[in-house]
Amino acid sequence: MSDAIEEPAAKKARTEEPEAELDAPAVTGAKVSNATFYVDDTTINIMPSSFDTLMPLTDGGLQYLLAGAKANVGLKSGRHMFEVKILEVMAPLEDANARARVPQPRSQLRLGFSTAKAELLVGETQEGLCFDSEGQFIHNKVKSQVSQKFGTGDTVAIVLNQDSSSPNGNTVSLFKDGVRVGPPQPLPEQLQGQTLFPALTFKNVAVNYNFGPEPWAPLPFKCHMINGSAKKEAEVKPAPVAPADGMYEALFPICLPDEGGFDWLDDFLAQNPSYTELSDRALLHWCEKSGLTRPKGYSPLARASNDKPEMGMGIAVIDDLSVRRVLNGVAPIQKRNFVIMEVRGNLLKEERRELTARWQGFRRVATVFVGEPPESFKKMSQQLTLKMKQEAADQEFRAKQAAEKAKFQIEKRHRQLEKEKKKAAKKQAKMQEQMVKKIQFEKQKKEAELKGEPAPEEEPEPPEEEEEEDEEPEPEEPMDMEPPKAELTKEEKKKWYCKSPVSDLTLYLLNTSLQKFCFPELEDGFAEIKYIWTPQDKANAYLKSWIQEKKLVSRVEDITPGDWFTTKFKEWQRTLQSWHSKNNGVKAIEAKKVAAKAAKEHKRKAREALREKAEKEGSELPPVEEEEEEEEESKQEATPKADFDHLDVFGVEDINDIGGGEPLYSAFQHEDWQMLSLRFELHLLSHSFRKDANDPDRSHVPFEHVAFYYNKYYRKPLNFKTFGVETFEELLELIRDSVVGVTIKGLKVIESQLQEELESLNIFAMLTEEHRRERNRRVDMGDESARLKMITPQSILEAAARATASSAAVASTTAAAPAMATNTWSPGTMTAPNMLMQMQMAQRQPQAMMPQQPPPAVWAGGGSWGQPQFPQQGMMMGGMRPGGFPGARPFGGGGWGKGW
Repeated sequence: MSDAIEEPAAKKARTEEPEAELDAPAVTGAKVSNATFYVDDTTINIMPSSFDTLMPLTDGGLQYLLAGAKANVGLKSGRHMFEVKILEVMAPLEDANARARVPQPRSQLRLGFSTAKAELLVGETQEGLCFDSEGQFIHNKVKSQVSQKFGTGDTVAIVLNQDSSSPNGNTVSLFKDGVRVGPPQPLPEQLQGQTLFPALTFKNVAVNYNFGPEPWAPLPFKCHMINGSAKKEAEVKPAPVAPADGMYEALFPICLPDEGGFDWLDDFLAQNPSYTELSDRALLHWCEKSGLTRPKGYSPLARASNDKPEMGMGIAVIDDLSVRRVLNGVAPIQKRNFVIMEVRGNLLKEERRELTARWQGFRRVATVFVGEPPESFKKMSQQLTLKMKQEAADQEFRAKQAAEKAKFQIEKRHRQLEKEKKKAAKKQAKMQEQMVKKIQFEKQKKEAELKGEPAPEEEPEPPEEEEEEDEEPEPEEPMDMEPPKAELTKEEKKKWYCKSPVSDLTLYLLNTSLQKFCFPELEDGFAEIKYIWTPQDKANAYLKSWIQEKKLVSRVEDITPGDWFTTKFKEWQRTLQSWHSKNNGVKAIEAKKVAAKAAKEHKRKAREALREKAEKEGSELPPVEEEEEEEEESKQEATPKADFDHLDVFGVEDINDIGGGEPLYSAFQHEDWQMLSLRFELHLLSHSFRKDANDPDRSHVPFEHVAFYYNKYYRKPLNFKTFGVETFEELLELIRDSVVGVTIKGLKVIESQLQEELESLNIFAMLTEEHRRERNRRVDMGDESARLKMITPQSILEAAARATASSAAVASTTAAAPAMATNTWSPGTMTAPNMLMQMQMAQRQPQAMMPQQPPPAVWAGGGSWGQPQFPQQGMMMGGMRPGGFPGARPFGGGGWGKGW
């Protein structure tokens, strides 16, 4: 802030007008003599002095926050004034990002008046008004330029005139160095007749104030100052009583999350204005009143929680809570009462002891309010609930009303356009009729001239008649109506607390702190512990019940897989890999047999062809070659195979060899391997969670947290749509032979059908095979709902094939279009160049990367398409590609190409 520039004398003389105010009469009777600023009536970033000076703190982000102070003397009538001077303008370091987010100028001063219940920052609400150093008049955040600026060294006086009989009654005026600098500003209607207290709001300036009785710069008329005014025209606030032992109170509210904690605090502060709240919520509110721009806004929905809302200002010293660090150091040296509101911190023993240790020299009191509140609090909560419900209903009603009005205006405009269109059509038809008549008259006139007959008389044009339109009655425009009154339901009336739009704690903090919550003890550093809603024993029982209830629905955020899980899962991975290896080996042998049989058949046909040729030519027949492998093949063919289709799945002794070396899982496709893994993984998760949580109240995994714990244990997401279902209930239905859902204490949880210690893991392969057979039987009988809708390699191939067929159809349709001459055109056709361009674009359609059906050939690794030979299902190994695909290229030389 720079010093105000003095106006030229000539201009000053032209703008000066005769002063209408008269000298005030002498005061009779008792006078006010102790006007000042009490510590309770200043923001905690102000350091008062004994020299009538207020200085703001500017470290750690406080340079961006406004400081406010309200005097102890309120004015009810008459005309009074007080003065201020800016002693120093401070220039603390400023964040480069702050200029766009902080109101300018960075140093400013406001002086004005506000009511007793108004906030300390004057001008931000309807309960206060002020002038600022930029020459603006401010009321309820509305600013208007009304006067000159003022700066360092200027003596500025503000005059409050509550005498309605005087020339400038019910106004406020600003004077600089004894000279009026702007016209009187009328008091807002809601402030007339109110008791108004002098108020200062400033930032980055040191302010010296003068309440009298003598002014620093006399005005053109005599005006009483605050000190020296008649007591009958003022209201003096009593000085706060200092504690007998000199120890002010530090109050620690102890409450459970989302059970009326902040509503209780708001009510307590309204009844005890001498207490100052210290919390992140109060800091965020302070930033809002200081005009800082928050990209998310200051709506309750724009914060993660009430207890620890993120600042999100884009200013480093604000966002990293450096302000809180400074305030924690300054607050304990001020002589005032504080409320330390930390919902989570006050419930945790370690953090609670750290908080109380900062308040040495204060009387530390813990106030516990849990359980059923008194009727007065229930009534207040219902009023808050009704207010929030009414605001939501009003917003919805006004939005609906605005939509109806907009719809009406659109329909009205549409009707007007239709009328104008019909009117224009009638006028056009009439003009055409007159034109036809005129042409006929001209023709008759020429014929008469050729015949020598007199010309016929032209019919006069009929006068334009205003046609009476059969107008339909215009519908009435929707009228503005008052929103309906909201009412509480029976369920809402039974609730003890008002539900806030945002929770007091984030879900993560609640889940990680839940089991550590406890009530305070005297050993935590408290001088007194009060239980104001319920006695201590009932409060402890309520806390225990509340924790048990929350455990059922909360997640164990910090759970880690234990040794038992790790051992069992490694054993499963080894088993699964051995099954894949066995299956791939069997498939390779089968493929080898098929290839050998095909080669043998080819040789046989070649010999027969040679024999036929020799018989026709009469030459010697070729010798018959004896097969070397006939004996071995006969032995292999002699090995009996089990009747696979009629096999008792659960009667198999060795699932790796049910006969002829064939495993039980030889018919598994991709989806079967996926279901096999899912069965085991959810079975293992069910048992491992109980062991790792190590909490008797948390013995099962709730449905809503299965995906979270699945990701914690297996480090991969559980996507229901991968298995062709939309919900977890539908997924459980597919593996109900292994894992089922049960209800415990009203909560749906999963439970394994199998014991945690199994002699063998073969049971999972048996269950999967049995489910595969049952599914196939139902499909064969026409039940398509039994078919799995999983994402498989086969489904990807079919989708690619459909895309190829669609592209080919478009290309063939376009190519069949008849050629057209370059310059010919007819309605509904396109020019030849455009047609050629379309044909060229169609011919460039991308081709599918894979054929519709995979060939029977095996992979390069020996496994079939449906049975990948790696242990983890659903994960393609880099560089793996079916070896029998047409156009397959080797890895060397960039064989994959751009299409892959």
